[in-house]
Amino acid sequence: MGKKRKGLWALLLVVMFLLACVGLWWFQTFTLTVTRVEITSSKIKNTVKIVQLTDLHGASFGNDNQSLIQKIAKEKPDLVVSTGDMYTNGDDMGKETALQLLSQLAKSYPVYVVNGEHDNDDAYMEALRQNHVHVLQDQMETITVGETTLQLYGIDNVYYSPIFSLAKEFDPPKTNIFSILLAHIPNPAVFESFGVDLAISGDTHGGQVRLPWIGPLYYDGSWFPKFTYDGEIWDKGMYQIGEMELFISSGLGNYPVPIRFGNRPEIAVLTLTPD
Repeated sequence: MGKKRKGLWALLLVVMFLLACVGLWWFQTFTLTVTRVEITSSKIKNTVKIVQLTDLHGASFGNDNQSLIQKIAKEKPDLVVSTGDMYTNGDDMGKETALQLLSQLAKSYPVYVVNGEHDNDDAYMEALRQNHVHVLQDQMETITVGETTLQLYGIDNVYYSPIFSLAKEFDPPKTNIFSILLAHIPNPAVFESFGVDLAISGDTHGGQVRLPWIGPLYYDGSWFPKFTYDGEIWDKGMYQIGEMELFISSGLGNYPVPIRFGNRPEIAVLTLTPD
């Protein structure tokens, strides 16, 4: 009888451990967090709040992404920007999810979109335009929020050649207007040399799995990049590069495997404030 009880207790402990692992996986992979950063500049005349969404990969948070939409509404953004890979290439259901989400948001906020390598689809981009989403494919728009004027640049690059230059696509940013570049893939040196004040990117997923004191498990072809990667690790968060600030969001979805750790799906809120 004693052995049976011990066996049952051991089985119960194993089941509880497995349930805890499943709960932790679910919480880390499928529940939303909000990351807030503040950028100050003398070019900003009043507070401007930007919500960034990126790398959704067709995921849904709540029915028709209502949980995601409600969290965005609580932030009361002046504009929403999306920096690519909102669905995974070949996933028609994910494409419809992304289109529905951005179109719904465009009913309440100005929404500006650039593509990534997965959602680089002309029909999808045209459908967004038809639903009043601003698609920036190597384009610049000047917008005004309150008394603040912003130059908003967007590029559609899915890779960068060694000779890539933003100066070939755009006139230089005006020095008296705060300039923002939307680009799916971060390219810090090129962005900084062009002269924008702020660049906003995604693509990295923050490594998806992050370990304490070690950072991303995998980045740009390298495992444990903190120890093995030969170069700067531009994986997640805010970076100061010369006069430019670069923000990289770890995004919302998961690709190629549905797992995150230490790096929950992220809504990024960037608040521009007067210096």
